[in-house]
Amino acid sequence: MEENELHYHMKVRVFRKEGAFGPGVAELMRHVEETGSLSEACRCMGMAYSKGWRIMKHAEEDLGFTLMEGSRGGSRGGQTMLTGEGKDFLRRYEMFMDELNQSAKKAFVKYFQK
Repeated sequence: MEENELHYHMKVRVFRKEGAFGPGVAELMRHVEETGSLSEACRCMGMAYSKGWRIMKHAEEDLGFTLMEGSRGGSRGGQTMLTGEGKDFLRRYEMFMDELNQSAKKAFVKYFQK
């Protein structure tokens, strides 16, 4: 990225009442999917577990369905996984964002990079 060139930035959230689901929640969910652990997902993002838990609960409350479920403790520790509805929502969000980014890039080139 060259310093003197124009750039753009979009921040898109999907929600019912509050901007609860955006790139941060999506990233946290991807890490949960990869690691099987909300705690580890938070660590990957340099975030306190309590903050990650609050972010996820806030998103679930706004969307009206459960994004992930887990079990606590045990000999091997707990496990967290995305629900079927959570996986589907994340997949659709990522496809939506890919399409928006492609459209935005075309529009940006059209209007700012002649």
